[in-house]
Amino acid sequence: MTVAYADENAFQTADPRRRTSDEVDLGATWRTAGSDDAWRLAWLRDTGELYLCQAGGYPGPSQHVRVLAVIPSEAALDAVLDGWRDHRTDEDGLAWLRSRVSRQAA
Repeated sequence: MTVAYADENAFQTADPRRRTSDEVDLGATWRTAGSDDAWRLAWLRDTGELYLCQAGGYPGPSQHVRVLAVIPSEAALDAVLDGWRDHRTDEDGLAWLRSRVSRQAA
């Protein structure tokens, strides 16, 4: 499951709970091999959404938001992403992330 939004404003407008939800920050250093683009990963408590957004500069909203999965609880999030701190700065940390999320969806 990947649902994409043009930017953070579009993402939040699509579901107003996203504006006020507590979120678990999972780092802003996620990358794909061969790319300098950094992505921020977070999980929203109110919606259960695990999402990536392209880490942009300030000011302005982040661009390219992608919901990767809906994970029902923080305990389930911890299980799915066990070891994430060891991979968030990998040259291709997003490949590790995708493999973990795809296992959760199976």
